[in-house]
Amino acid sequence: MSGPAATSGRLPPLGNRPVVFALVGGVASGKSAVSKAFEKLGARVIDADVAGHEVLKDAQVKKELVDAFGDDVLDRDGEVSRKRLGALAFEGPTRVMRLNTITHPRIKERTRQKLEDALRQPGLKAVILDVSLLLESKNYDGKYDVLVFVDCSEATREERAIFTRGWVRGEVARRQKHQMPLDEKRARANEVVDNNGTMDDVERQVKVIWQKYVKA
Repeated sequence: MSGPAATSGRLPPLGNRPVVFALVGGVASGKSAVSKAFEKLGARVIDADVAGHEVLKDAQVKKELVDAFGDDVLDRDGEVSRKRLGALAFEGPTRVMRLNTITHPRIKERTRQKLEDALRQPGLKAVILDVSLLLESKNYDGKYDVLVFVDCSEATREERAIFTRGWVRGEVARRQKHQMPLDEKRARANEVVDNNGTMDDVERQVKVIWQKYVKA
């Protein structure tokens, strides 16, 4: 389990604790589908996107986002609209940095607590970290054993984002330019899952990875 993404000593030795897999890939590459395939085998999924939803309901976070981006980030119910926030924040690198400054420390703390809880769960064999900007933030260095790159063509990613997220054409590329180049992410990974096909294809690949790293 050695390699460029092996733990740096911040996780306890494997022993009886679960193996921690971290997922990376392009915008809308389908990391959630890979997470579900691992979950089907018995893994606990820690999705930072879920933590992000929780963070956006915090009153202090709402105030800071309104101060940074204006009232347009709120919907008619006074809640933060992720779609509006994304559109406003990704207008430029300074705005992206501002959004990250507000939300990432809180998301990191929630995710850290969930990971610690999972590592203490008796009998759990694997944990999946599904965290946007996992490599870019460096917040999770040493917090995983195996780095898995979810490979998916830009054309497929764009079609999925339009269909499932309601994004306009070109939004995937616009957001992707704010992230680490995909070639670099892939080069750092221990394993690659091709997500250009069906869910059955994904599950077959995930089973191979599971058998390689997870004890029976």
